[in-house]
Amino acid sequence: MSTKDNLFNLLIELYYALNQTMERVPVNIILTDNLNRTHCELRPEYKDKLITESNALNNDYNGRMVVPHSTDETISILINTEKMKQYTDDGSLTWVGTFSHELTHAIDYYQMARREALTYYDPLEESASYHMFQLWSEYHARKLGYRLLREFHEGVGNLGDKQQQIKYITETEWPFHQNNHYRDYHSGIDGNQQMYITMQLLGRYSVWCDLFPNTFNEKTLSTDFYHTPWMGHLFLFLRKHESLDIIYSVFDEFRCVLAENWSFVAEE
Repeated sequence: MSTKDNLFNLLIELYYALNQTMERVPVNIILTDNLNRTHCELRPEYKDKLITESNALNNDYNGRMVVPHSTDETISILINTEKMKQYTDDGSLTWVGTFSHELTHAIDYYQMARREALTYYDPLEESASYHMFQLWSEYHARKLGYRLLREFHEGVGNLGDKQQQIKYITETEWPFHQNNHYRDYHSGIDGNQQMYITMQLLGRYSVWCDLFPNTFNEKTLSTDFYHTPWMGHLFLFLRKHESLDIIYSVFDEFRCVLAENWSFVAEE
């Protein structure tokens, strides 16, 4: 077995140890120096679409999940080797969180396709009928990806003791991500992108609530989201629906919660 296989098998086992209710889903793990090229090789029928969509042209991502055409085939996870080296050299190991993030998406899409009795995956990515699922999966993936990254760092002693972690989060990490969200949210992006980055922010916040409940809880929520109460309402909904089994029957309720801030969602 190669070093790559050993490494990712270790991460997979850590992932399932942390998330014991998650179904084990097989994935192809592909290391590549060009996400877009490899994506096109896996799904050549989407080459023109990938070329014309500016987001898909961005090869600066850490990784990407690529669903096959048929649900009988295996989902692939692409990891950007240049980013992997960069984040290993600087000690951040961000690619570890990326892998867990994309593995969560793979499991979500695998399970959703089967619940919907789909024979191919494309509707889950292309149909407006699954927009709520896509957004929820982004929250879910950010939460589990960030949680595994923290666990990995803690395992090698990079995070310090509990009080040091809380101090760093409250004084540095949380303000940084709050400010980034505010900047990006007001940068002229459309509503769909606003929802996407909000799911990511709340997924991260949820990990802190799990790990440090005396510091991050419903009381501090009202302070942290004082100027955006709709975000607090959204977060409380998501906290109660953190598995596909739970969220599956209430995607319409999720839509209503989102419509508090994005009215167009109610018309989709």
